[in-house]
Amino acid sequence: MLQFKGLFQKTFANPKVAILIGSLDKFFIKLPHLPKNIRVLINKIIPFLILIFGIIGLIASILTGFFLILAIISLDWVVIPEIIGSFALVLLDTLFLLKAFKPLRSGNAVGWIYLFWAETLEIVNFIIRVVNKETNVFLGIGVILLSFYLLFEIGQFYVYKKSGTPTSI
Repeated sequence: MLQFKGLFQKTFANPKVAILIGSLDKFFIKLPHLPKNIRVLINKIIPFLILIFGIIGLIASILTGFFLILAIISLDWVVIPEIIGSFALVLLDTLFLLKAFKPLRSGNAVGWIYLFWAETLEIVNFIIRVVNKETNVFLGIGVILLSFYLLFEIGQFYVYKKSGTPTSI
């Protein structure tokens, strides 16, 4: 039997990925920083917000799966690819959010990296919505930039904890 324990982390949050993502900090370090007490507050509440959004994403995944089944039953070949793409994005985003909760609570940068990937999926989702003319471009860009700014503002609170010596993100 194949062993899948840790495969998600080995794929998306291995040390090489952590170093690559950490290199993006060079851009965000130049921006003005929030006061330390605000960053600490954000750091304390973010795991619980992530859990709430993960649960909402789980519900959305179930609903999207239900609509996918209905589209397959009705053989609507125009809608099926769109729903499959939406289902895959929502499900993967939900996995990242739910997997991030426990490591974020313990100060492990693996959770922060999962949160980074969830935000990256939001960029993909935004591009799809722009192509389909379903969103306000300026608002979407603003929300994405703010999300990444806040993500990198709290990055200093997390340490990559795998085997060996921890390294800060």
